[in-house]
Amino acid sequence: MAVTRTLTQSDEIPASYGIGTTAIALLLLLIAVSALGLYAQSILSIPEIQQGINGEISLILAFLNNVGIIVPLLVVLLGLFFIITGVNMLRGSADAIRWGATIVFWLTVGAIGVGVFTFFQQSAGNAIFDIETDYGRGASAALPLLLFAIPVGAASWWMSRHDSFVNRGQTLSGRNTRMAWNLLIPTIVILIIVAARPLEETFITSLTDKRFGSADPVSFVGLDNYIQLLSFRIDTVSCRLADDGSCAVDASGNTRWELIARDLMTAGYRPLASIPIAADRAITISGTDGDFLQSIGNTIYFTISSVSLELLLGLFIAIVVNSKFKGRGLMRAVMLVPWAIPTVVSARLWELMLRDNQSGIINKVMLDLGMIGSSQAWLTNPNLQLNALIMVDVWKTTPFMALLLLAGLQLIPADLYEAAAVDGANRWRQFTSITLPLLRPVIGIALIFRTLDALRVFDVFNVLLQRQKLSMATYNYEVLIQEQQGGYASAVSVIIFVLISVFTLLYMRSVRIESQ
Repeated sequence: MAVTRTLTQSDEIPASYGIGTTAIALLLLLIAVSALGLYAQSILSIPEIQQGINGEISLILAFLNNVGIIVPLLVVLLGLFFIITGVNMLRGSADAIRWGATIVFWLTVGAIGVGVFTFFQQSAGNAIFDIETDYGRGASAALPLLLFAIPVGAASWWMSRHDSFVNRGQTLSGRNTRMAWNLLIPTIVILIIVAARPLEETFITSLTDKRFGSADPVSFVGLDNYIQLLSFRIDTVSCRLADDGSCAVDASGNTRWELIARDLMTAGYRPLASIPIAADRAITISGTDGDFLQSIGNTIYFTISSVSLELLLGLFIAIVVNSKFKGRGLMRAVMLVPWAIPTVVSARLWELMLRDNQSGIINKVMLDLGMIGSSQAWLTNPNLQLNALIMVDVWKTTPFMALLLLAGLQLIPADLYEAAAVDGANRWRQFTSITLPLLRPVIGIALIFRTLDALRVFDVFNVLLQRQKLSMATYNYEVLIQEQQGGYASAVSVIIFVLISVFTLLYMRSVRIESQ
């Protein structure tokens, strides 16, 4: 009896095609089931996993250290995808047959690529361990992968020979979707190797009490590090009373507030800031890791202020150098000088200029202009430190912002401005109706780049302020290097990554880069 499968409601697959697709579907099911079974067996055979099952060590920690998160997740998802695709191919789904062709092609490429890599890796010798080069050893290690490449390669070859049948009746959207995935798969593999795996290792370490540079036993602590980092409270406190019954004030004239309850202090909470809500009442924000919470506030304030100023100044500079005037080329080259100077070097230069006496050029100029009445301690006064850093960062990175915006301005056709001028639009109307809308995607990209840099700022804080005021990156450095708390520092790194991702998504959604 002829084997048939239906591509569409009106098309019938010939018997030879039905046999071929059925064989490939069964091959995918066999690969998926075998891979899941062998992977589960390999996990259970790991000695530390066995010790975890027997209760000798933490099973969760043994699993995370030896298996991880990403690889098991990928194996399970790909296994389910292969099973679903194979079942749908047996049912005659045309779309599943096309995805089956994509799967067997990449399985062939992957098996050959990994097989060749394994061959050279296992064949190489090692003089330190007195291991000689042995191509036979490499061939033995690579042989299973190369043998696996034979059936999937034959399936891919059969699909390519019957391309007209496989792709019959497919929509343009479906073709483009598969083409996009074919182009993305190599990129995804590289990202998993160079980005996802290190991030996974950092996250796993953040769930432990690992000591940096120590061989001490590691214990699984779960989310304790994150709870310690992010726990905070908001309480209402009263002012401290003076002898006459009024609210006491400190030497600076600020109201002195009562501390939070003693049991909260015992639990590790420390006041961070007090916000007055009445003459004798205030809201006190306290946390279990005040330094980290303050570093978050410092970094966000620095980021929002510096990036906003850089956007405004960069847009102004870009519009100026985009206009036609004599010496425009020289102006474009000169404006990049601050950005070309290494950050550490520029920070040292600004450290000299920000000295708290008249030997500092900033104080000298501002005193001569009557902008200040006395020299300011820019780098030691807590109220001026962040503003000083913002000034340094804006000076250095505004040219980078201007360069990105200038590239966007040059893509806007001059004909649009000429037509708008003919219609009677003034320069401001042209700016708001033509320049800003067309420049929005470039602004979004520029904001993402600068925000990513500002959120992970380290060098400016470390050079100019050291431990006086911390950013998230410098706090992470202090915890990892100075205090050697590897697990705790890894939790800080993960939180920084999450904050950067949130800012990036907000920019992309607000500027709607993906819709351009």
